[in-house]
Amino acid sequence: MSISPILAMRRAVVRDARSDVIEAAERASALALDFMHNSGWLAGAADQVVSDTNGIELSLNARPDLAALGYSAEEQAAWARLVQAAWRRWSWNAHECDLAGRSTIPEMLDAVIRAYLAYGEAFGVLDFVPQRSRARHGLSTGTKVSLVAPHRLPRVSREFEGLDQGIFQDAWGRALAYRFRRRETGIDVDRDIAARDVIHVMDRGENSGSVRGISVMAPVLKVIAQSDQLADATLSTALMQTIFAATIKSPEASEDAFQAIQTLADDMGTFDGAKDVAQDLLDIWGMRIEALKEKGISMSDPARINHLGPGEELQLHTAATPGSQYLPFSKNLQREMARRLGITASSFTMDFSDASYASVRMEGATIWPIAVRRRERIAAPFAQAVYEHWLEEAIAEGRIPLRGGLAAFTAHRDRICWAEWRGPEQPSADPYKDAMANKVNLETGATSLQRIYAAKGQDWEEEIDQVGKEISRLNAIGMAVPHGRSRGGDGAGPLGAAADGQRQPEES
Repeated sequence: MSISPILAMRRAVVRDARSDVIEAAERASALALDFMHNSGWLAGAADQVVSDTNGIELSLNARPDLAALGYSAEEQAAWARLVQAAWRRWSWNAHECDLAGRSTIPEMLDAVIRAYLAYGEAFGVLDFVPQRSRARHGLSTGTKVSLVAPHRLPRVSREFEGLDQGIFQDAWGRALAYRFRRRETGIDVDRDIAARDVIHVMDRGENSGSVRGISVMAPVLKVIAQSDQLADATLSTALMQTIFAATIKSPEASEDAFQAIQTLADDMGTFDGAKDVAQDLLDIWGMRIEALKEKGISMSDPARINHLGPGEELQLHTAATPGSQYLPFSKNLQREMARRLGITASSFTMDFSDASYASVRMEGATIWPIAVRRRERIAAPFAQAVYEHWLEEAIAEGRIPLRGGLAAFTAHRDRICWAEWRGPEQPSADPYKDAMANKVNLETGATSLQRIYAAKGQDWEEEIDQVGKEISRLNAIGMAVPHGRSRGGDGAGPLGAAADGQRQPEES
C-alpha cells in the first residue's frame, strides 16, 4: 500500500487506550481547566452542556417492582410517589445530603458534568453519620456525599500491587479501593477508600480498556488554542491600524537627505555655485520644518485649525482587519469545538443569523441524542448510586415503610431501587408543530402519554392526576374545561366547552 507524504509525516501507533490516557490525561485536564476558566467560549459551552444534560435537576422517577412483596399496582404506585417526595426533600437540602453542608444533589450533578468535561471522569465519596453524631450538627439522616476532584486521585500505577492509576484491582480487574490524596492538617496524605464507598463515573465506551478517563476536550485543545491565537493576532493588527489611522504624506527630505545634500555640497566645492544652491535648499527646508513644529497636526483638539505645509497631504486610513476570510475560518473552528462538546454550533456561538426552521430542527435532532446519552452515562449513574444508599438507610431506619423491612430490601435490592432519571425536555424550534405531531401520534397509536411526558421531563401520572383535579375543580365552579378535544362554533367557550363546564360529545 502506497503511503501519502502527508500521512507519512504523521506519527501514529496502535496501543492500548490505557497508555493514551496515562500519557496525555493530566496535561489535557490542565489545559481544559485553563480554557474553561479563561475562555468565554468554553465557559459558556460548559454552561450549555450542563443545562442540556441536567436542566434544573434530574428528577427521580422511581420504578420499583414490589410484586414479590405482595404490593398491588396501586400500592406500588403510591409507594413510589412517597419515595420520590422524600428523595426530593432530602436532595434539595444541602445540610442533609452534603457532608460539608454546602451543595445540593442537583448542584453536585452540575459539578459532575463539569468535571467530566475537564477530566473525562468524576468522583464522589459516600459517608455515613451515625445516630450519636447527628444531634451535634442538627442532622436527621446519615447518608452524606462528598465530591472529590479527579486530580486528587494521583495516576500512580504499580502492577505488582494491583494499583492502576490510583485504583486497586483484583485479578478480574474489579475495583477494590481508591487511593485518594487528601489535605489534612496542612499536608497531603494518601487514604485508601473502599470501592463500595466511591462513586466513579466516566464514558467507558469511549475509553475502553482504561480504568480512568481523559478530558472530553482533548481532541480539540489544539483548535481552541488556534481560535485564541487567531483572535489575538487579529486584535493586534486592528490596534496597529487604529494607532496609525492618520498619516501625513510630505515631500520634505529626511535627515538622511539633508546629510546627502550637505555631503554633495562639500564634495562639489565652489563648482559654478553648486554649494550656494545646496545651502539654499537646506535653508528653505529648515525654515519649513520649523514652521511645521509650531503648527503641527492635532487629531484630538476640535477647536484647533490644522495647517499643512506646501505639497503635504493628510491621509486617513480605514482598518482592513478582520479580513474577508476571518469570519469563515473562525466559524469553522467554532463548529469543530461545538461538535466535540456535543452542543449545536448556534448555541455555541449564539449566532442565529443564518438559522432556519429546518436547520434548527436538524441541529436539535443530531445533538439531542448526545445530551441524552451523556445524561444516562454520567449524571444518572451518579444520582442512582446516591439514591440507592439513601433509600437503604431510609428503609432501615423506618422513614420509608417497606413490607419486610431491611431484609426484604437486601433480598430484592435491584428491583426496589430501579429508577429512571428525567432531565429537561428537548428544545423545540416550533412547539405548536410538535404538539400537533404528538396529537396525531396519539390518535394513531404511534405513541403514548407516558412517552410524551417523559420527553418533557415530567411524570405522566402526576400530570394526569393534576389534570383530573383541575377538571373537578372547574366543573364545581361552573367554568369551561380547557382539557380534551375542542369543538369550534358551538358558542360554548373558546375551546368548545359547554356552558355548565361539561364537555360536549363530539359529532360523528
